[in-house]
Amino acid sequence: MGCSVAILLATYNGAAFLPEQLDSLIIQTNRDWCLLVSDDNSTDATPEIIASYRETHPAVITTVPNTGAQLGACRNFGYLLEQTDAPYIMFCDQDDVWLSDKIETTLQKMHELETAFGPDAPLLVHSDLRVVDHALRPVADSLWRMQKTNPHAISLNRLLMQNNATGCTMMINRALLELACPIPSSARMHDWWLMLVAGAFGHIAFLNRPTMLYRQHEMNDSGATHVNFLTEISKVFSRAQWKAALDQRTKLTAHLRRQAAEFLDRYRDRLDDHLQEIINAYLQLGTQGFFRRRLTILRYRFFYGSWLVNLGLLLFR
Repeated sequence: MGCSVAILLATYNGAAFLPEQLDSLIIQTNRDWCLLVSDDNSTDATPEIIASYRETHPAVITTVPNTGAQLGACRNFGYLLEQTDAPYIMFCDQDDVWLSDKIETTLQKMHELETAFGPDAPLLVHSDLRVVDHALRPVADSLWRMQKTNPHAISLNRLLMQNNATGCTMMINRALLELACPIPSSARMHDWWLMLVAGAFGHIAFLNRPTMLYRQHEMNDSGATHVNFLTEISKVFSRAQWKAALDQRTKLTAHLRRQAAEFLDRYRDRLDDHLQEIINAYLQLGTQGFFRRRLTILRYRFFYGSWLVNLGLLLFR
């Protein structure tokens, strides 16, 4: 299926909201796209919904064969990435709604990056999101403001700590796909891995506006939460709250270290000495004592987006 923009949709039990998402793709102002769908053994009506839309729109919707085993979101998107030969790729979640000019405006920004850095450079574009509830009622005009996200924090030391881009807003070019794939099993998520590769070897740009409605509901794998001063300060100075948050973050950190180790192993020959030093320093955090760890954090600026979270990290971790 020839198209300029391949939209990758990984589905699993998404029948409740999938039609609204598919409808929002059909009315995109840019028409040069195709949709690749991989269903992860859904037990609801998701396969039937996909089949119905494919029958109605056979020129733009394709389903890829199921591998048999249940993959999970990260591996399913990784599988889809290996099925397309399109020059540009976008990622689509089953429960959101795209604004009608999402493809058009994101592709325009991608072309600006290509003009600046050339089409052979690994390139990634992402955007803000408008947060809504299950019925598409407004929750927040900006996910970035809601979560205090800094889209400018794209140096490798920051990306090792925190992914500040949301996969369902991303567009990547062919050069980034070929450099980043296959997505390793140690990756926290496909979008985080793509940000690491683009941050280390290519270029990242963003649209400072929402391009989609980001639906929050009880079945979300990952949802948006408000970050405010009182909430954060209470976590810092309430040891019980901080310990609970820290226990959760410790599990995440273990996964992120596996991801970083895989990144270093795969790209060691491409990484310059400075970037290798940063990754090695990050990996050593887990074995360092109290004072040495804090010196490393400060020296390499291994920070999160919130200064209060960073304060708690330095005080208690």
